[in-house]
Amino acid sequence: MSRFNKIILIGTVSNSPELKQTSSGESVCSFILDVERPMGESSVASSDRFTINCWRDLADTASAFTSGSMLIVDGSIRNRSYENESGQRIYVTEIEAKSIKQLSAQTQPASLDSGASIPVVEEQPKQDKAFDFNEAIKSEETQEFATQLGEDVPF
Repeated sequence: MSRFNKIILIGTVSNSPELKQTSSGESVCSFILDVERPMGESSVASSDRFTINCWRDLADTASAFTSGSMLIVDGSIRNRSYENESGQRIYVTEIEAKSIKQLSAQTQPASLDSGASIPVVEEQPKQDKAFDFNEAIKSEETQEFATQLGEDVPF
């Protein structure tokens, strides 16, 4: 059985990050990330808000973000609970960030349905000439086909 707890979120910072020090001297930074939900045919635009926690060096970096900054947060989901003053059990779900990448420092979050888009980086193929598998199978030059595929082919 595989155990895997990973989440990647793209959203905007809703509040100014709050940097604190633990009693042992470690830095911890918390902020709210507002992530838009894709709109369906009959649904209204909505968003989810996640509490993001950063530790140590990442906390010091995250404290410099401002409200409206667009971020990519890579981390894991953490659940915890505590009892409040009236004795009720309170359950909290938070995101513990492992890495954060700032996409922009917008003052107003852009709506994805208004034409704005998340930047995508695509690598160009390194070959000048595209390799056509169908043509390679038809030809009788199987040696050339094997060298173009590489020696790691399992068949």
